[in-house]
Amino acid sequence: MQQVDLTKTLEELEGEYWDEPNFASSLVIQVHQLRKKPLYELNNEDLRLLIGQQINLNLILPLGIEKLIQNPLESGDMYIGDLFCSVLKVEKEYWNEHKELKNELDEVIRTYEEARNIVEEQIRKYRSDL
Repeated sequence: MQQVDLTKTLEELEGEYWDEPNFASSLVIQVHQLRKKPLYELNNEDLRLLIGQQINLNLILPLGIEKLIQNPLESGDMYIGDLFCSVLKVEKEYWNEHKELKNELDEVIRTYEEARNIVEEQIRKYRSDL
């Protein structure tokens, strides 16, 4: 996978500078602001939002998956696991064209499923002891 300078913004990396938004929705305004933020400053909510809006997935998805490798239930502002859900909603065609990244996502899914199985078993044991 390509090395990306995380001190740069999406605007700088793309060489594309958007005009001020002419549509006053909070989502449009947020996306415009996030394009001006250095990549290393993007938090879980920023990544969730950008991935959900399909904004430069080649740069943003690896950052989101990196967070999910550390903890599949990383969250933005909506609910536990919302970053994971946002990544899982990316079109299948994208994953077919980015096999290495798909493999990383598959590993995140395996990690999540293993942890879920362990926790569910402990919940069953806990409930059966009551």
